[in-house]
Amino acid sequence: MSLYENLRQLITVVDELRDAGLQQYISLPRIAVIGTQSSGKSSLVESIVGYDFLPRGSGVVTRRPLELRLVHLNTLEHSGDAAWAVFDREAGGKKFTDFSEVRTEIERLTDSVAGKNKGIVNDPIILTVYATGAPDLTLIDLPGITRVPVKGSDQAEDIEKITRDMALHYIQDPRTIVLAVLPANQDMSVSDALQLARQVDPNGIRSIGVITKIDIMDQGTDACKMLRGEDVPLRLGYVGVKMRSQQDITEGKKVSLALKDEISWFENHRQYSKLPPGLVGTPVLIDKLTKVLFKHIRRLLPEIKKEINEKRRGVQDRLEELGTGIPIEEGQRVQLMWTLITDYCEMFINNIRGKYDRKLQKYMSNLHAGASEATMSGGARVRGIMNDFLSDFVERSITSEMSDEDIDHAIRMHEGDSLPGFPSPDTFEFLALPHLQRIAIPAVECVHNVSSALELLAQRMVAAVFRRFPKLAEVALEMTQNIILEQKDAARMIVEQQVACYTGYLFTNDTSYLTEHGSLEPMYEQQKAPPPPPEAKRDPTMTEKTMQQVKDGSKAAYQSVNALMSTSTAHDRRKPRYSGPFVQEIRKRLDSYLAITIRNARDSIPKAIGFYLVRAVQDKLQFELLTALNNKERIDELLGEPPHILEERRALTSQMNILQKANNVLTRDPTLAAVALEAEDEEEAARPAPRPAAAAARPAA
Repeated sequence: MSLYENLRQLITVVDELRDAGLQQYISLPRIAVIGTQSSGKSSLVESIVGYDFLPRGSGVVTRRPLELRLVHLNTLEHSGDAAWAVFDREAGGKKFTDFSEVRTEIERLTDSVAGKNKGIVNDPIILTVYATGAPDLTLIDLPGITRVPVKGSDQAEDIEKITRDMALHYIQDPRTIVLAVLPANQDMSVSDALQLARQVDPNGIRSIGVITKIDIMDQGTDACKMLRGEDVPLRLGYVGVKMRSQQDITEGKKVSLALKDEISWFENHRQYSKLPPGLVGTPVLIDKLTKVLFKHIRRLLPEIKKEINEKRRGVQDRLEELGTGIPIEEGQRVQLMWTLITDYCEMFINNIRGKYDRKLQKYMSNLHAGASEATMSGGARVRGIMNDFLSDFVERSITSEMSDEDIDHAIRMHEGDSLPGFPSPDTFEFLALPHLQRIAIPAVECVHNVSSALELLAQRMVAAVFRRFPKLAEVALEMTQNIILEQKDAARMIVEQQVACYTGYLFTNDTSYLTEHGSLEPMYEQQKAPPPPPEAKRDPTMTEKTMQQVKDGSKAAYQSVNALMSTSTAHDRRKPRYSGPFVQEIRKRLDSYLAITIRNARDSIPKAIGFYLVRAVQDKLQFELLTALNNKERIDELLGEPPHILEERRALTSQMNILQKANNVLTRDPTLAAVALEAEDEEEAARPAPRPAAAAARPAA
């Protein structure tokens, strides 16, 4: 199959995809013609087509994008000058053989949408031209970039921004080939068309430059450097063209004759005739566009097919989640209600228990990322709250802020009028109780935090499962919150009772406590010290006798002075103090008992919350929801879809039909796969071979 036959096949496929509506969801290969106002875009398009059919006049003429689909007719099947045009979406599919009528119809369609007062609208006209002299191409002729609005027209003051944005809208798609039209008598460095092309295609891999008005340059100047790409290089290069002059258009010179004159003009020109082939002439431009578009479409078709399949899967999954609509029969409506509630309850339970749930993954895929992450960590969130319960009490000693004087004062305070030296058990309770009472607030907060985590999880699940039915979602969430609140109050009462047990009755069977602190024996064992070795008796020396006399004298003087200060010290002597080892033993017993209590509370209170709140909600949820909602009137009221769900299902169904049609177009002809494989083989062959490691290595110095 020849290049042009392959191109016709590929362009037909792309046009069928575009007709199916795929362009709404997936961008398709095309050629967009851009340039400034009066740069010669429309004349260039007519030269490519071979017929004079576009509106002409002063100021802005192209006011709606024109999607031009050119179909080459085989000369063996049609006469040499056979040609006609069809407007695909308008004019009722009428076949125009007179191209002056085509111009009139384009003007009528433009005025009907953009108005008759020079307005510009981004609503393309689709025109298919069948001709023996036309190439197989698809072009989009865009309104020229206009700097100043026409006085007294409907053009806005920011007309330049509007026309630039419209051009960018088409050419920023990486699957669009940019045909940048620039007049030869304008400096390339300030060309709007080249600036836009470089903006969206900085490497120039999908931009072709067309230099127009090459025959009206100033005397002594030429466009040879421009054509060779020495000023602003483009990978696909430039092509210079000579089109009909204004006098030719006025005199009605045919485009076919102008093309012949163009060939003769370039062949006889003193500068352009010496240029390498492939730089000047409309036939050269058509040949370049044909080859570029062929390779472009062939390379992109596998990618387009893959994108179609991915979108089909995504739309199908969403349609399955939305369902087929509300059933009419009562039994089916009841079944739908039961299914939704069962899914909701199972997902709620599985999320708390950390069980992998395929339904959960399916529902969560339709929520935004933040909601999905929050929902996926529901059970872990509850476990984290329980793990953090009383964690601050574990990291430090309970009596670290209690001095020995505080303990001694507590012992003496609770002696009362009893015989000193026998501390009361109330002392231990007096010192321990303030610390034990600090458990109460964190315990109640733990209940509240776990219930808040369950409510947040319920909100996320309801939003995912009952998205189609807002009324049902509201009722299900309210009932779930009531169940959580009811079990929260029950769990709080149990937790408060447990805290009351810890603070109201001091008792332990802990082996380590009973072994280390069950008696005073360890304290006395620490006090015992080995007796000092006996010293040998000897007579005192003279020096020792003298020292003894000095000590006796000092002691007598100290006693006399001390007698004068007996008023203040007598009171202190009457305050008995307990020994350091005894106080330290009380401190150790406090630390040990409070540590045991904290350890037991960190186990028992989260267990109570988990059983009376978390597990109780899971056990009651499905039964109470089904019991409360299982009646006909309630079901009819709650299973009503909002308008946005109905609209979304309708839009998705339409999109699915378009994607299915597009897939059928791509799979209908098996030769398309062969064309795609050829493209891959050519790209693989064009890729440079890696250099051998031995050849690349440098010799050692």
